[in-house]
Amino acid sequence: MTNKGPYYLTTAIAYTSGKPHIGNSYEIVLADSVARYKRADGYDVHFQTGSDEHGQKIETRAIEEGMSPKEFVDMTAGTIKHLWDMMNTSYDRFIRTTDADHEREVQKIFKRFYEQGDIYKGAYEGMYCTECEAFYTSSQLKDGKCPECGGEVHPAKEEAYFFRMSKYADRLIRYINEHPEFIQPVSRKNEMMNNFLLPGLQDLCVSRTSFKWGIPVDFDDRHVVYVWLDALSNYITGIGYDTDGSSDLYK
Repeated sequence: MTNKGPYYLTTAIAYTSGKPHIGNSYEIVLADSVARYKRADGYDVHFQTGSDEHGQKIETRAIEEGMSPKEFVDMTAGTIKHLWDMMNTSYDRFIRTTDADHEREVQKIFKRFYEQGDIYKGAYEGMYCTECEAFYTSSQLKDGKCPECGGEVHPAKEEAYFFRMSKYADRLIRYINEHPEFIQPVSRKNEMMNNFLLPGLQDLCVSRTSFKWGIPVDFDDRHVVYVWLDALSNYITGIGYDTDGSSDLYK
């Protein structure tokens, strides 16, 4: 059979604050079906899944269980991987965001962004939900509670680094308009354009100081890298992205 070329497929990575739920299982089985089909159809498939292991919620749950955060995520990530293996899913890599190669590369990515002016230091102030690990403005609250989980919120202010999302809005809008297949289905493309890009992108908080269970910012160790740059980077770090020269697999 003729090799039809590379095909890269990932799932979202499961959060390790507890056991995976039916939605995680549904996703990995669907992704595995696509990976198996593409292999049978002649593609050189690389199929990645894994676990998201940092954050305040995990730090809190570990304390409640009388464990260190690393012990806690070793346990929960082990459960996730065991379930994926029990279902005979054919992933090529199970990446953990506590893997040394991922942590090292996230630090380098963060520093590169900072050096090129995409990240700046500021402060975040608003109503904070510990469960969702997110700040909200008063207008975003629903009946005075978190709009996502319905839990309690409290006032908080925190020094943080921010990513200049606003800098890239015009470039993203232009690219999506010129490549309508980039986000599928079209309903998701419309959601991204109408709810986020066209109204104006807000700069994004990408570090935290109120907890320690995260990848340290290597040039400012009061801060840990927040989920948006840590967990989301797994899709490229897991296949060998490196700011100093990426692997053949990544290329």
